Order: sequence, then C-alpha cells, then structure tokens
Amino acid sequence: MPTSSPRRTQAQRTAETRERLLDAAVDSLIEIGYAATSTTEVARRAGVSRGAQSHHFPTKAELVVAAIEHLFTAQARSFRAAFEALPKTQRTLNSAVDILWEIISGPGYSALLELIVAARTDAELSVVVQGIAASFEQTIRDLLAELFPDLAEVPFAADLVGFAFSLLQGAAVSDIVGFFGPTNRTIGLLRALATIEPTALELMLSGTPTNPLSATADPKEPSE
Repeated sequence: MPTSSPRRTQAQRTAETRERLLDAAVDSLIEIGYAATSTTEVARRAGVSRGAQSHHFPTKAELVVAAIEHLFTAQARSFRAAFEALPKTQRTLNSAVDILWEIISGPGYSALLELIVAARTDAELSVVVQGIAASFEQTIRDLLAELFPDLAEVPFAADLVGFAFSLLQGAAVSDIVGFFGPTNRTIGLLRALATIEPTALELMLSGTPTNPLSATADPKEPSE
C-alpha cells in the first residue's frame, strides 16, 4: 500500500507561497523591468491568488524590495557554497573574485539595476535600496574576513573590498549596456591584483617602492 507523504504545516505552506512570490518578482524584474512589473503580474507568475499576494506584500514596493533582499541572501549563500566547494589549495582571493564575478554578472544583477533606476526618482525607495545593497556588501565583507583572516588584519582591507565591489558592479553594468567594450580584461586586472600580497599592496599605497608583481619581494633601496 503506497505511503502518503506527510502533510505540510501552515507555516510551510506560507513560506512556500512567499518564496514563490519573491522568485516570481525577481523573474519579472529581469524579464520585463520595474515599470512593467505589477503585483498582479507577479501573482500570475507565482501561480497564487491576488488575495494571497496582498496578504504577504500589500504594495509593489514592499514586494520588489523583499525580492531583492531574497536575491541577495541567495547570492551570499551561493558565494559561500561555491568557495567552500573548492579544494583548499584553490581557496584564494583570485578564486573569490571569479566567484563574485559569476554571481554579479548573472541575470539577477539586472533585477537590482531595475530597482536602482526606479529609486533614483523615489526618495523612499532609494533609502531602502541603499540599505539592502549595503547589507549585501557587508555580508560579503564578513564572509571574506572569515575566509581570509589575514586580509582582515590589513588596515585598508575594507577599502580593497569596496574597490573590488565597485569595479565588479561597474563591469556588470558595462556587460549589460555594452559600454567600454568586453569586460574580460577588466576582470583579469582585478584577478591579477588579487594575487598580490596585502602587505605589498599596503607598501604601494603608502608610496614605498616595491615590486607589486612579486608577492614576497622586499622593498629595495634606490640605487646610489
């Protein structure tokens, strides 16, 4: 006699409905943009009633903001999982750059750009978007500090992470709209910078002569 599957609890059904709505909202932002995305369209894509959608997210702004937060949480999990899946010998900053680029250059970034553009002329939405973007960046900073404890000790580590984020996001925009040509050389440059020892970078930024391509090279005295 076939065994019946266990019945889902109300909490499980609620969580599943919420996740379907968030996934549908992200898909809608990517495919048709913020302006064309509506609560009705998201409910249709999620296969839920308008009443169920309104219960979870009464307004479009609440829905799309929650969807971006949902996307960022999934991306942070993906980053950790992809990095930890690498052999220990390959868990380098260089690899971290590759994984971050794969995530940021993916279709999900288009959904964030849609929200950023909408927030430009919506002060209330702008505050929320800045908050969730800062939260995602801090999550990645915390992960990098955990995965690379030596880097966390470098005084300007936060500046390095901020620089990498700015460059990757700019490259992602360039990829989408076609500015500045192919991004492979830009990402290649960032990967090369990631191979430089933090102490060597610190010397470079302090103005001390050093060979940035030699991770172990000591600063040399200028010749007489």
